[in-house]
Amino acid sequence: MRPFLKDKRFRKRFEEGLTKLRIAHELIVLREKRGLTQSALARKMGVSQPFIAKLESGEGHNYSLETLLKIAEALNSEVEIKFRPKAA
Repeated sequence: MRPFLKDKRFRKRFEEGLTKLRIAHELIVLREKRGLTQSALARKMGVSQPFIAKLESGEGHNYSLETLLKIAEALNSEVEIKFRPKAA
């Protein structure tokens, strides 16, 4: 393990950031698969295009369940949340 990942606080922030980036990536891929621009998705969700851009950047936004459900509805998809044990 990298020395900086031994710091529990740093590792927690790192893992949270990685999770946000994974969600953002999935959002981008699905939006593009559906043939939508950020603006078109924003209209379907009733939000602004900059809001979608922030979601897709993975920065500065906590993905609330409400937001995830709105995204899923706008992209004709379902939300699936799984809990699994952390790797040792």
